[in-house]
Amino acid sequence: MTLFAARLSRLSLHAALLAASVLIGTAQIRADENDAVETEYLDYHRGIYAAVMCEGAGLEQKGVGDPNAQQLTVAHEKLAQAISASIGDEISAGRRLELIEQAKTEIRDLKKQKGCDDPEIKRVLDIYHTELEPALAQ
Repeated sequence: MTLFAARLSRLSLHAALLAASVLIGTAQIRADENDAVETEYLDYHRGIYAAVMCEGAGLEQKGVGDPNAQQLTVAHEKLAQAISASIGDEISAGRRLELIEQAKTEIRDLKKQKGCDDPEIKRVLDIYHTELEPALAQ
C-alpha cells in the first residue's frame, strides 16, 4: 500500500467514525425527545385518571346504557385535542393505548397504596386542572 493510499484509508476511517458518532448522537437526542413526549403523555393520562379516581370527575362511562355516553364522548374528544395540541402526533395510536393503560394502572396502584393525598397524585392532578380541564369548558 502506498503512503498516499494509507493516509486516504486513515482519513476514510476517521470520516466514517465521525459520521457514526454524529448518527449515534442524533439517535440519542431523538430517543430522549421520544421519552419526554411519552412522559408528558403519561402525565396527562395519569392526571385524567387521578381526577376520576380521587375527585369523581365524570369522565368514565358507567356501562353500555350510560345516558351520559354522548357527553363523555365530547369530553374525551376535547381532552384528546388538548393533549394532541401539546404533544402532536409523535406517538403511534398503539403506543398511546399502551401508555393510557400504564397510566391507569399506576394511578390505581398509587391510590391503593398511598391514597389520593400522595404527592405524585397531587402533581398529576395539578397538570390535569391547569392544562386539560380548561379544555372541557370550551
